[in-house]
Amino acid sequence: MSGRTESPHVSESKLGRYLTATPALRKQLIDTQKHPPDPRYLRYPDAAHAITDFLCHGQDEAVLRRHQHRLATTVFADAFDARRAESCIEAIDAWRQVHPGLGLGGLVVTEVGQTPPPLQLEGVAVQVRPQVVLQEVDAHGDARVGVLKLYFSKHHPLDERSGQYIATLLEAFCEQHLAPLGPICPKRVLVVDVFAGQAYSAPRARARRLCDVRRACEEIAARWPVH
Repeated sequence: MSGRTESPHVSESKLGRYLTATPALRKQLIDTQKHPPDPRYLRYPDAAHAITDFLCHGQDEAVLRRHQHRLATTVFADAFDARRAESCIEAIDAWRQVHPGLGLGGLVVTEVGQTPPPLQLEGVAVQVRPQVVLQEVDAHGDARVGVLKLYFSKHHPLDERSGQYIATLLEAFCEQHLAPLGPICPKRVLVVDVFAGQAYSAPRARARRLCDVRRACEEIAARWPVH
């Protein structure tokens, strides 16, 4: 485990879950953000990398097969790394099932790249980290932009409310960082719950959800010193 972090911060996925969580889970989520796990113990980075590679290189099935073959044939000295490879192979298989329904054909897909600065909301740094930028030309010949965020959890699927809260934060990310690329297309602002096989796009009732997000951040900032 890493050391305690003093500045209030939260990831977009954790904030989406926080907004629909029980009081006990809210306390746990704050504690998880204050005491994050060592990055080497994260379970799905290889799956996220494989899917990002797939999306940015023509959505070619051969890309996924190559990543799965590498994970399946690597000999790991550590048991956790071996289990993680198995989990990532399973996540890539789950992605295969959800991908056809996302309607990503014909889009220009590029990796987000360097970690962007967080959104600052009510004293909390909200780290929004989509995997890829989506660009398309609409029926009128105008450029439109969106993003796609991958969510991995076998035991904590998103519900519609939490998915839409995360998509709202992704839309705010687009406004802050991607405005020069063109107007935002809300239906292309996606969070994909890979194992649940569900995708959520930015909702229309954005002002109300942003108000909920700000109130949640106020609560996180107030509770941060005591959890």
